[in-house]
Amino acid sequence: MAREEWPVVPVEEICRVCGLDGDGALWDAYGAPQYHLCPCCGVAAGLGDVDREYVTSNRAAWLASGGEWKEPGFRPAGWSREEQLAQIPERWR
Repeated sequence: MAREEWPVVPVEEICRVCGLDGDGALWDAYGAPQYHLCPCCGVAAGLGDVDREYVTSNRAAWLASGGEWKEPGFRPAGWSREEQLAQIPERWR
């Protein structure tokens, strides 16, 4: 019996919802979510970002509530919401 190969995909480290580059894998090389909560928008990788509809809906809700950090202690000095949103990969916009 042949061994089944898992497809290897690019590791995703940028939040699909808000564009935060959190310095860690949110989705691993096998396309599996790591279920980390984004300290900026509060969305969990693998729950609130599984498809484009979830992503755009959660982004709209985050922006409608002011687009501020859920965990303000993690907000870097000089943070720019617009610059962060520009980091969102094209397929999740």
